[in-house]
Amino acid sequence: MLEIGGLPAHILLIHGVVVLAPVAGILSLLFAGLPRLRSRLAWPLGVLAVVLVPLSILTAEAGEQLEHTMPESAVIEVHAEQGDLFKTLAVVFFVIVAAQIAAAFPQALIRSRRLGGLRNLLGARWVGALAVVLGIVGGLAIVYQSIVTGHSGSTSVWGG
Repeated sequence: MLEIGGLPAHILLIHGVVVLAPVAGILSLLFAGLPRLRSRLAWPLGVLAVVLVPLSILTAEAGEQLEHTMPESAVIEVHAEQGDLFKTLAVVFFVIVAAQIAAAFPQALIRSRRLGGLRNLLGARWVGALAVVLGIVGGLAIVYQSIVTGHSGSTSVWGG
């Protein structure tokens, strides 16, 4: 079992996910809803989305190792399933954030003349609108799933 300082790594790593996922989700909502703040939010949102992917995968792996040391429980099984869903959603959220940022700043991402068509596509009004909708859906989904997964985990430990 993966340990950090003698404690199961899952118990420590999960705190990063529980804090960073809702913050990233809220930033995604702000990015989608407040165009004037996009230049300030792009870097923090992008970094959080990138960090969430390996952090959620590592946390889930540590959780699976911890699960194998515990007696079988339906509550723990539900939490494991929620964790697997969160891990997948973190990857989808990263793709959504990348699309949001690309649609918001197509000129900064694609400078080559040969890729001018892609720059024009990313700058299209419908692509920007789609990125806003996806940003809202992705932001709400990552916040919701972090709450559901965290709640099922705390229930598995503390009962309820």
